[in-house]
Amino acid sequence: MHNIVNLIVNKSRDSDPGLEASMYRAKAQHPLSDARSPLPEEVNEAMWRLFVAIGTFWETVADPTPFRSRLQSFMANRIALMPLYADYYAIAKRVIDDLVVECGSEAAAYERLFTSKDAAKSPPTTPLALTRQSVSNEFLTLQMALGVLICTES
Repeated sequence: MHNIVNLIVNKSRDSDPGLEASMYRAKAQHPLSDARSPLPEEVNEAMWRLFVAIGTFWETVADPTPFRSRLQSFMANRIALMPLYADYYAIAKRVIDDLVVECGSEAAAYERLFTSKDAAKSPPTTPLALTRQSVSNEFLTLQMALGVLICTES
């Protein structure tokens, strides 16, 4: 059995000499992602505030601070795979800013974003729905994937 595995591995290396060297360095990236400018700092900060608000509203994160770099990596990877996400994040910032003006406070704005029936309509046809489905829900999913859920007693 060991000889068969060696034969297969060596055959793969012979057919592609760069395979072994490159297999751990490959990064999935959309061809247009290099042409994108980095997200403006105010968009990054708005997305961080959204991430924190999700944890507060849904009671999923006791202290989100350790996950800030993970959020930044998640966003960078999303943009690398699909550059349109940079626009989604910019739109989300504008939607939240508009909701704060409409609702009078950040807490009320986030509550509307997280609970509005209009934001749940699929496929998203409004900036509010796009923000909820392509940004907010994904950040909530990220929190769950990171295992940051905390239990609360009823």
